[in-house]
Amino acid sequence: MISNRSLTRLFAAGLLLPFVAGAPARAEDFYAGKSISLYIGYEAGSSYSNYARALAGHIGRFLPGKPNVVARNMPGAGSMRSINFIYQVAPKDGTAWGAPSRDVAMEPLLYGSESKAAYKNPLDLNWIGSLNTEVGVAAVWHTAGVKTWEEAKDKPIIVAMASAHGGISARAVNALLGAKFQQVCCYGGGNNQNLAMERGEVQARIGWSWSSLASTQMEWLTSGKIRLLMQLGLQKNADIPGNVPLVLDLARTEKDKKALEIIFAAQSMGRPFVMPPGVPAARLAEARKGLMAMTKDKAFLAEAAKHHLEINDPKSGQEIEAILKTAYGAPTDAVAAARAAIKSGEIKIVRQPKKKKKKKAE
Repeated sequence: MISNRSLTRLFAAGLLLPFVAGAPARAEDFYAGKSISLYIGYEAGSSYSNYARALAGHIGRFLPGKPNVVARNMPGAGSMRSINFIYQVAPKDGTAWGAPSRDVAMEPLLYGSESKAAYKNPLDLNWIGSLNTEVGVAAVWHTAGVKTWEEAKDKPIIVAMASAHGGISARAVNALLGAKFQQVCCYGGGNNQNLAMERGEVQARIGWSWSSLASTQMEWLTSGKIRLLMQLGLQKNADIPGNVPLVLDLARTEKDKKALEIIFAAQSMGRPFVMPPGVPAARLAEARKGLMAMTKDKAFLAEAAKHHLEINDPKSGQEIEAILKTAYGAPTDAVAAARAAIKSGEIKIVRQPKKKKKKKAE
């Protein structure tokens, strides 16, 4: 056994320095003086961006070393650009976080070989947690002449579609519940879709996040300009009138219900945050702990309320993993039904190749 006096001599001689230098840095030592880049999958001003920037302003206080957090918008392909960057390119030391769409986690499951995700299994990424549990709604403009799902299900209704990559909710409801939503592409973000409803170009939005509606257009609901046909998710939101049915309760067969559970499972992931594969486990644990602590902080909650950000039922990283494991472990026939539902009526944008310009005769 080496005595304390011998250890002191070895330290003095520098003989133990290689062992000390090889030890992993403590989280507080690693983050001290560093910055975390938070890559947001949508443009500034979007709901995802607003949630992410609220987190960026506070999360550093809850991490060892109190790092600065810099929000960076990286929009593209429904946030697929940003999450592929996190998966493939971003540093794996805990200095890169992502704020992608919740839907990209289900890409490989719902699209199979056609998925644009660089990963095959979202559990290869490190999920930090989410600030809320989201529920989507099917909202129809008052001039459409319907007030309830029963009135709407057999009537053709023109629906705004963000991009050719989106529109999953409307296609799923068409295929599995027998609705007749007719999608029009491509309006981009929610503000453009809302403007299209006001102009009379479309009659509804299907899959509109309740938190976004509540923070930006609640007056439309209270004044009767829009009516809610259903809630889209795995559970109802207590703030939505109780007579608005949950999509799962409208399923006609148990198989259809299982397919709907797969399609709308991502709603329970709310506004998720993620780190690349390979991040040290201790750093991931600190990030998860910090996020959950922040969701109970008075200063953070006050800012969230100021910007009308709904912080309800936050999800831990472990809870997000459980949601993904359940969805990816669903019966094969339910997965096949879910894939068929979102493919039905899919809009394909065919880009024509640019014609080569003829060279002018000299």
